[in-house]
Amino acid sequence: MKPEIVLTKAEHVKIIFKDSDKHYKAVNNNSGYLMGQVLGKCVGLVSGQEWRHLRAVSETAFSHNNVSGHVNLLQNRVKSYIRDLEERGSLLGGLIDPVEDLKMLPFFAVADVIYGKLPPDMERGLRYLAPIHERLFTHVIQGGLSRLEISRFLPTETNRTLREFETKWKAFNHMAYQRACDLSLTDTPIFQLFDALHEGTVSDKHVQHTLDEMLYANLDVTMGGLSWNLVFLASDQQVQRQLREEIKKARQDKTEHQYLLSTTSFLAACISESSRLKPLAAFSVPQSAPTERIIDGYVIPAGTNFVVDTYSLNIQNEFWGPDAQEYRPSRFQEVNSIEARYNFWRFGFGPRQCMGRYVADLAIRALLVELVVKWELHLPKELVGKKWGRDKKTWITHPQMKLICLPILPDDNKGM
Repeated sequence: MKPEIVLTKAEHVKIIFKDSDKHYKAVNNNSGYLMGQVLGKCVGLVSGQEWRHLRAVSETAFSHNNVSGHVNLLQNRVKSYIRDLEERGSLLGGLIDPVEDLKMLPFFAVADVIYGKLPPDMERGLRYLAPIHERLFTHVIQGGLSRLEISRFLPTETNRTLREFETKWKAFNHMAYQRACDLSLTDTPIFQLFDALHEGTVSDKHVQHTLDEMLYANLDVTMGGLSWNLVFLASDQQVQRQLREEIKKARQDKTEHQYLLSTTSFLAACISESSRLKPLAAFSVPQSAPTERIIDGYVIPAGTNFVVDTYSLNIQNEFWGPDAQEYRPSRFQEVNSIEARYNFWRFGFGPRQCMGRYVADLAIRALLVELVVKWELHLPKELVGKKWGRDKKTWITHPQMKLICLPILPDDNKGM
């Protein structure tokens, strides 16, 4: 194991991550053999020229320039999903579980981007694979024997689950690629990755692992980012009303498309503030810089792994002021975005940041817009003023509660 240095200050983060595209990620995320079999060749875990080429092949649909083309696609997905919750799901009873009720929304929103809008039978195929992948990733997180390469020779449940997922996942993606060819969906990641595979510039593992990372592996991550937004809005009715008025104005002005893409709106500020106060993990993924770094006069050798203490940076940081522990979205409209860049951990730092960040933000914005204009969110009485619980079974920080949802009368929604 390499030594690791924990970073807690923005000025140190900037020194280390200024060339993050040249960094080396820890092999298999320092999680052992099974992680390598599931995700070891995904774009998020490879480094150097291997990363640069795989990233170039897979990022087009997720880029800032192309995300505006997904607005209608994601809005339609959100509207359909919420309508189903209203007609047959938990909203029918005036409740919503921010995780369990919404977990498949970002999943299928991202699937729409990867594959194009899928027919119902293929959506069922993806849904069928979800619990298999969840079981598999539970073994990855638990560690133990599956961290060791020798475990591949053993007749374990883990190995049976791995073989089942690999076989069915590969078959699904081959079918999805053929569909993309038949429908000329050449701008989708499924087409572009397989096209590169056939040209011999990426491997089959690169393709399968990267598609897994985009869809299944990042599901918990996206849900962590999405779910806490609902909890914070439910806890602060004034913020919720301000957001509702902003959405109402965007709809009245017929600028909702631009509004969903805006990074300076109160909506965007609410999402950033939620992520600041509830970082998805306590520490970032280990990675090393290719050259030595000097921090406070100390020389750190090249190849030393660094991790970021997200709570120190996001909350215990004087940059955010004396009320840093409080939920106040407007702070993101007050600070300079350039100054905030290395004081806020969310999608990473420097040139190598999360490839899906623009699509993730768009999906969360579309959900909040659809939900907040139709429903008032409230904490249950027993949680008002109390510490909120989290699901300790997940490696990502997820809330564990149900929120009360009161329908907004049609008269209150005029122009919305």
